[in-house]
Formats: sequence, structure tokens, C-alpha cells
Amino acid sequence: MGHRTAKQLNIPPIGIKRYYPVGFIINLVVLVAFGLLMLFSASYTTGYLRFHDSYHFIRSQLIFAVMGLGIMMVVAQVDYHIYERITWWGYLVSAVLLCIVLTCEPLNGCRRWLHWSKGPLKVFPSIQVSEIVKFVVILVTAWIMIRYRSRRNNWFYGLVLPVLPLIPIIALLYLEPHLSGIVLMVMIVGSMMLLGGNAIVWISGFSGALVAFVFLMPQAFHDLTAYAGDRIGGWTEVFEDMLWQTQQSLLAIGSGGVTGLGLGNSMEKQLWLPECTNDFIFSVLCEELGFMGAMVVIILFVALIFQGIYIAYNAADLYGTLIALGVTAQITWQVFFNIAVVTNTVPNTGISLPFFSSGGTSLVLLLMEMGVMLNIARQGKYAQLKRKAAKEAKEAAQQTKKEN
Repeated sequence: MGHRTAKQLNIPPIGIKRYYPVGFIINLVVLVAFGLLMLFSASYTTGYLRFHDSYHFIRSQLIFAVMGLGIMMVVAQVDYHIYERITWWGYLVSAVLLCIVLTCEPLNGCRRWLHWSKGPLKVFPSIQVSEIVKFVVILVTAWIMIRYRSRRNNWFYGLVLPVLPLIPIIALLYLEPHLSGIVLMVMIVGSMMLLGGNAIVWISGFSGALVAFVFLMPQAFHDLTAYAGDRIGGWTEVFEDMLWQTQQSLLAIGSGGVTGLGLGNSMEKQLWLPECTNDFIFSVLCEELGFMGAMVVIILFVALIFQGIYIAYNAADLYGTLIALGVTAQITWQVFFNIAVVTNTVPNTGISLPFFSSGGTSLVLLLMEMGVMLNIARQGKYAQLKRKAAKEAKEAAQQTKKEN
């Protein structure tokens, strides 16, 4: 596919303003609304007991949701090719922000948030920089894969070069420490390389080398393994040996049964289940809405993921395809790891559930990425309409020629 904009494809400007992937938008709005409802249900007790305000969590999340939806609709109007010009500037800014984060005060033993408790900047909300970096990593990977598309089967251009920009990011995330962020970004880049056509043998080799480096070099990763050691050690089938979070999560899920205890009736959210407003909100959902409610949420996410793949497949060019694949991979892996953690399928990695977990940075960035997806869908529709019009014009010309 050529690397062309909607204008270069001679697509009527009015068409892009009228076309919206309605199914994708409805699916997204339902997820956001469902997420806000569940966050309020999961957080009002915690908000009251800890902050004497039952609306502490939902108030800010609702503001960020409205802000994010507004940003989404604006971004949907912006030609996604513009990100090519600012990709490396975004990468540089992200790296600087990750460095600044390391100077901030730790929260829960980690330096992941850009925030200040003193001075004039303390009025600003905290920002989790890794949420910004996720999208930047997608853009950087797409940029490299586009530029060296014809040489993707070469080990350097197909494997090493796309991975190189990820190494400084991983190093800075390691210093926070942010193991779940490292895992997620590696999975996003790997998914883009695999689905984007880079040789699978190189990706397999990279994955094997990464695993060997982490687990066969314990001295180099002593701090990281010490940080993650308790969580990995608590990943067991023996209930008494599990981490407290995992125990309470499984109790919540089991208590919900098929239909749940009813919205608002969770017992685990009464300060028994840590992070019930964030990483373990799915456990509260299972307790209150049961297996049926959990399946509804999973189906909504699966539908959104398949629509993301459809948008990627029908993008106007390869650049749009790669960005759409990266964003879809991000949502896919976050949903997978979050649900896997709360069900004790994988060790506790601390990954939030998209559109549900509390966190303004995550929600705003996700909705902005959905705006990018909408623009990719629009330009893909344009390209499709133009191809159809060209085909019809060619057939009409051939028919006229035959008649003459």
C-alpha cells in the first residue's frame, strides 16, 4: 500500500466529516459508561472511609471521562499522518518525563507519577508518564517499520532497529520500578512486529534472549527480582500461601456466583480488597454482577478488539494499519493481564483494566487513542470508497467502449 493522505487520495472532504464507525463508537461509549458505574460502586465506601467523601474517586474520573471524550472527538478530525512528523520529538519528551519522574516523591514505594506535594505545582493532578509512553512507543515502532519495510527480513532492520528505542524506556521503567509497564510495552512492540510482517524467527529470538537475560543474570536484576519476588512467590495454587490481594480477589469472584450479590453489595470493597478501585476492580464487578456480568464486560472488550483489528485491516495505508494494531494490542494485553491477575492465572503485575480502573491519565490517553482509531477508520473508508469509484468508472468505460 502507498503512503498517502486522504487529500492525496482525492477523497471529498465532506465525506470524512459524515462517516463514523457507529458500532465502534457505541461499543466504546458503553464500556466507558459501564466503567464509570462500576468505579462508583467499587469506590464510594473506600472514598468515604479514607477521604470522608464517597464521591472522591468518581468525581475526578467523571471529569477526566468528559475531557477524554472531548479530546477524542477533536483528535478524530486530525490526519493521523501528522504524528510521523512529531514521533521523535514525542519520544524525546517522554524520555525526559520518565527521568523527571525519578526525582518525584515515591507513592506506594514506586516513582511512577509526575507529582509534587510542595510548591506551586502541587495543585496539578498527578500524571502517570508510562501511559503517555505507551502511545509514543507505538508511534516510534510504526515509524521504523514503515521506513525499513523492504528490509524487514534482515535481522538488523527487522528486529534490532525496532527494539532499540525500547531499551532506554525499559531502563527508565526499571528504575521506577514498573515491571508491568515493561512487560506491556514489550508485548505491544512484539505484537506490532509480528502482525506487521517482520520475520517471526527474529521475534522468537528476541523473546528468548530477553527471558534468558532476565532470569540468567540475577545479579544484574537483583533489585527488580527482589521487587517482584514476593508477587511471583505468591503465585501458587495453595490459598494460604497466596498474597492477600489474590486471596481477597478470589473470595470476591467466588462470592459472586452466576448472577452476583447485586450492584453496590460487594463485601470485599469494604477495605478488605486492596486496590479495589484500580487493579482489582474486575473482582468487585464479579462479586456484584457475577459470572454473567463478567461475561458481558469480556464480550464488550472482545468486540472492541475485533473492531480495532477491522479498522487496522481496512486502513488507507500501512502506517495507519500499524498504529491501529499497536493501540488494539495495548488494550488486548491490558485486559488479558488484568483479568489473568485477579483470577490468579498469572503473577500479580499491577496492570489496570482499560476504561474501568481509576486513573485520569490512563482514561484520557486511552480515549485520545480511540480518536486516532476513528481517524484511521475514516481515512480507510475514504480509500475504500475511492477504490470502489475507480473500479466502477473503469467498468463503465469498458462498457462504453464495447457499445461503441
